[in-house]
Amino acid sequence: MAKEAGVSVATVSRVINNSGLCTEATEKAVLDAIEKLGYKPNLFGKALKQSETKIIMVLLSSIANTFCASVIRSIDKAASKKGYCTMICATEGVKEKESYFLNYAVNGLFDGVIILNCSLSKTEIAEFSRHVPIVQCNEYINRNIPYVSIDNKKAAYDAVSMLIANGRKNIVFYTVNNSLVSTTQRLIGYKKALADNNLPFNEKLILYGNYGYRNAISVFKDFFNSGIPFDGVFAISDRMAAGAMNVLAENGIKIPEEVEIIGFDNTDISYTSTPKITTVAQPHRDLGENAFYQLENTILGKSTSNIILPHSIVERDSTNN
Repeated sequence: MAKEAGVSVATVSRVINNSGLCTEATEKAVLDAIEKLGYKPNLFGKALKQSETKIIMVLLSSIANTFCASVIRSIDKAASKKGYCTMICATEGVKEKESYFLNYAVNGLFDGVIILNCSLSKTEIAEFSRHVPIVQCNEYINRNIPYVSIDNKKAAYDAVSMLIANGRKNIVFYTVNNSLVSTTQRLIGYKKALADNNLPFNEKLILYGNYGYRNAISVFKDFFNSGIPFDGVFAISDRMAAGAMNVLAENGIKIPEEVEIIGFDNTDISYTSTPKITTVAQPHRDLGENAFYQLENTILGKSTSNIILPHSIVERDSTNN
């Protein structure tokens, strides 16, 4: 390009990097040479030379979850304002994929990582965090690595307490059999709400699904046909709540007169279902924004602190408000 434009290599570099130290004629000559030769800058090479890429990774199991999608949009919006690009790495919950992607970050292809969920252990995440800035968002595994979340125990406690205050005594806890902090903390909150209201814990009212709507219908149908008495349902996802509601409606059960239902996340299905579902709302925008700003501070070597954001309960037609 320098030869084509009749200038030095240093001059070409100044034009490409928009240093403003060249005359208009010189800049035009270089830009004409770039267009003629079809030059494309090696952004990764440049970034690695400068020890930054301005790219962050968002690691999660699946992008199908509408709540996670909302958080990611918020992360990306905040990152864009600071000149960062966001790359989403979905792992399907496969541990080998998680390590594979994180090793890319360790090798300098990303400036930092926001983990929404993963199956790595506390020790494994700590080891990766020694080599690349990491922030945990919504779910967290290692309390010594910065995280942004809500108080899941309190959120579940509030939801179940609402059902109890409405006269419900046999409340299904519709959950998932995994070790995520949100799952374990919500079970603790469920049990505490029962205990504080002098209601016995009944293992038969613990029901396991996989967050999805179709699975929720199948699992809840089997539960309903078992004949175990219940008058309330607290589900840890809106899709699971909607699946349970589908089964109840098909069997002529009136909602909320006979059974009240509360979901979690305030996703689109909660307000498009009939009846609309009362749900625990997480501040997805604040979760994403705070996660990015925490990551930026970590990248810049600034101090960070774990953040617990407030939740709320959006009351709709599936409960007696």
